[in-house]
Amino acid sequence: MFAISKRAAATLAVGAAFALPAAAEMSAADIAKLGTTLTPVGAEKAGNAAGTIPAWDGGITRPVAGYKPGGQYPDPFPSDKPLFTIDGKSADKYRDQLTPGQVAMLKKYPDYKMIVYPTRRSASFPQCHYNETKECAAKAKLAAGGTASPAAWAASPSRSRRTASRRSGTRCCATAATPSRRTGPRPR
Repeated sequence: MFAISKRAAATLAVGAAFALPAAAEMSAADIAKLGTTLTPVGAEKAGNAAGTIPAWDGGITRPVAGYKPGGQYPDPFPSDKPLFTIDGKSADKYRDQLTPGQVAMLKKYPDYKMIVYPTRRSASFPQCHYNETKECAAKAKLAAGGTASPAAWAASPSRSRRTASRRSGTRCCATAATPSRRTGPRPR
């Protein structure tokens, strides 16, 4: 006969409760926020009250000046200057905005520093990515164990359109065959 202590049983019960998947499906109201109050991929669209994080305005959607296909991608913000630098001496001043690991690095290594530039929200994806993100959000359901969503696989471009379609049963972006090491934004 297998005997288990009350403490072990309680530990198992707590562990089992955390192992059960949460209600991770998105409501219709949450899905409707994609592309309105949220970016099309689910981040907050608005900037912060302090003005240090700007609102997302669609990001970079065209190649920046000086871009040459096959070449190195130029800095889209060449005139940006550092706002300030955080080092071991100034870490306490910014402690509430740093992780414990960052503070430890700044304190431990005298040459380690963080140069802080203005925040830019320049990320963008092709429209098909936004469409698929919304589609997948609507049909995603957690599988047994809460580790996968077999109903919603391809919300991001894949290297092989045919492979992605076979695996997911969904259509993929027209740009799906584009290698991830591509330089420069996708033209629209």
